[in-house]
Amino acid sequence: MDNISIFKTYLYISKRKFILCVVQINDLKVIYKKEFSFQSESNELEFNKLQEFLDDNVLKLEKTLKHFIENIIIVLDTSDFFSIYLSVKNNNRGNVLKLENLSYSLKDARYQCEKTIENNKLIHMIIENYQIDDENYNFLPEKLNCNNFSLDIKFTCLPLALIKSFESSLEKYQISINQIICADYVKKFFKDNTDLFEKVRQITEGCNPNEVKFYNKNLKNHGFFEKFFNFFR
Repeated sequence: MDNISIFKTYLYISKRKFILCVVQINDLKVIYKKEFSFQSESNELEFNKLQEFLDDNVLKLEKTLKHFIENIIIVLDTSDFFSIYLSVKNNNRGNVLKLENLSYSLKDARYQCEKTIENNKLIHMIIENYQIDDENYNFLPEKLNCNNFSLDIKFTCLPLALIKSFESSLEKYQISINQIICADYVKKFFKDNTDLFEKVRQITEGCNPNEVKFYNKNLKNHGFFEKFFNFFR
């Protein structure tokens, strides 16, 4: 089977439902979608049921597609996420506020957050407010001179132990986790009836200008905004 990446594969996980969805990249057509809902008295994720769901679908999916599934985006709909809030302030000395000016503050904020979340992983980093010379803005204004600015940042985090459990569930199929997305964040950002996986696609492609994305160092051809606003790991 060919392993060229022409699909995006999503795995929705909640405490009562799993969905495996594959979307063709060139036309955004859903070419595979399987859903499994179940009842459970447990308030924990049912990893045994998740393993059965994957056993029933992954190999069947790969045979149908005639492609290997190499990586997957997990859309996690549970209360396991937790948030940390942090504000950072900087002096801009009356200059025009540019994306470059934010870079140091954002990197420092991420560093400060990661120092405090031992055994947890940062999943989303979102600027919730820009305060520029005591004026609040939802988005970064263009061509604005200022003396001082501060950023109110929300970090969404997830226990590493839970992530390791997901990795173990996918390991037997040689599938790696591309990203983990908080389903609650996606639903609150859009607030409409658009298909969940279409919303997730847009989130992963940077539709929220206030989300700081993390990309691999070998990614190339970023636009101007991405070069200065995204971090590399």
